[in-house]
Amino acid sequence: MLVLACATTGVSAAAFGQFSAPNPEVFARAEDQERARLLSKPCAEADEGRACYRYNGRLIREFPCAYYIEARVIGSLPTDQCYKMEAARRYRGIWVDEFEGQVFIPEGTKAPEGPRGDSKSPEWREEADRAIAATIWLDVGRTNIGHKWQRGGRRAFIEFIGRKTIYPGNYGHMGMSGQEIVVDRVISLRECPETRDCGSKQPGN
Repeated sequence: MLVLACATTGVSAAAFGQFSAPNPEVFARAEDQERARLLSKPCAEADEGRACYRYNGRLIREFPCAYYIEARVIGSLPTDQCYKMEAARRYRGIWVDEFEGQVFIPEGTKAPEGPRGDSKSPEWREEADRAIAATIWLDVGRTNIGHKWQRGGRRAFIEFIGRKTIYPGNYGHMGMSGQEIVVDRVISLRECPETRDCGSKQPGN
């Protein structure tokens, strides 16, 4: 069986083809830019093992940032190796961490609102697209803070040094975030009280 072994935020980050064909310019490496340009081009037999792989008797284009772990197992480069990233800077805000879903809400901004009403209506789709575009996925895989999934989700005030994707896209779990920030170093992390708003100031300040 062919296994697509995605990194926590890797190949799902663009959800390649899930929403639309990826813009080649978002990728950091020239070879991945070329793969993005070729996604709509059918594979030829001579491409097998180079730009295409065979699955269930069909030749399928290799996605940008994919690589072979072994003969029939494909992995994906981490986000900051796959995509063009902004320079590292300091961030602070609320981190909402839920099972298979999370959002970082920078200080001074509001959490994106999900769509309402009839899910089959054009208005619902537009609201969903806006919510996805405003959602920031936080990659904490290089830190030791880990995840603390609990009923209702974890909320914490976090300050950190990180790098954000330059181009908007579909990042994080199932490509449901418009941006992603890779956390390089956590400066502080404070759990939010369950009964009060989670502000930037420490209690008593």
